[in-house]
Amino acid sequence: MSFSTLSAENLSKNIKKSYFQHRKIQSYVPVPARPSISTFIELTKPRLTFLVVLSAMSSYALAPFPSASMSTLIFLTFGTTLCSSSANAFNMLIESAFDAQMSRTRSRPLVRGIISLPTVFSFVCITGFLGIFFLAWGVNGTTALLGITNIFLYAGVYTPLKRISIINTWVGAIVGALPPLMGWSASSNGDLFSHLGGWVLAGILYAWQFPHFNSLSWNIRQEYARAGYHMTCIINPSLNARVSLRYSLLCFLLCWALPVTGLVDSFYFFDSSVINMFMTVYAWKFYRHQNEKNARELFFASLIHLPCIFLLALIHKIVMIWPKKENKIQCKNSIP
Repeated sequence: MSFSTLSAENLSKNIKKSYFQHRKIQSYVPVPARPSISTFIELTKPRLTFLVVLSAMSSYALAPFPSASMSTLIFLTFGTTLCSSSANAFNMLIESAFDAQMSRTRSRPLVRGIISLPTVFSFVCITGFLGIFFLAWGVNGTTALLGITNIFLYAGVYTPLKRISIINTWVGAIVGALPPLMGWSASSNGDLFSHLGGWVLAGILYAWQFPHFNSLSWNIRQEYARAGYHMTCIINPSLNARVSLRYSLLCFLLCWALPVTGLVDSFYFFDSSVINMFMTVYAWKFYRHQNEKNARELFFASLIHLPCIFLLALIHKIVMIWPKKENKIQCKNSIP
């Protein structure tokens, strides 16, 4: 072997060594002493938290109890927001090593190194404590207990189960069904059993999550597999699609139960069926042909479905109670 060949090999090794050293330096991101407000907002998973709070507020508005007040609604909103923020930040804290392996989650604050683990843990504790305090002090003990349960199930049960069993999806659906019960409990002063309406609303949220999440997870199943998650879309793709269709059909029955419980008028049978049929058509397509296009269409259909179902319920409640209010006003005016 000639001297020139050895020199070329040594030069190549030195170049590679300096290149990888440079890469290590470039990939290092120092943790700032004071993370920005936007970083803390990212920890809360704002879109998910908004959905949680919206479902709690909708249930509060639909509940037929006269004890409901604006101050209770405000405490419910703040308490639910903080509890959801705590649970979501706790989830990121546990899964930060796995989030780095998925393009969908690798831009999260802990993965990017723009906030430290102790800071996130402090955020989890502070938001969790304040959320439970607001619910216990400004709402009632039952609602606060549901808030604690929400944090525990999401961070302590659902999150680790994602790497163990496909049952995680069913547990996660229970977590998503708790906010309507929190709203109902806030309106009823902690009474969850004298009226079935709160459980029906929770059931709608429970059923809705399967077509929503199963379609979402289908298009990122390779990333879930790479990160080591046990998702139905990976372990049993046909079950994933079948469950989406099954729970889409269940939404019909649950929505039909709302007029039966007296929360809304009987016309809700018809227009809720139109919205449920809209999502079920896409769930059927996804069941017949499991591909990215059908999964994406079902996912967006689910995003339209849930707000429409609750908005229609609120409209039908107003339509139902408005004549009763007018009759009361007329009776008062007619008294000499």
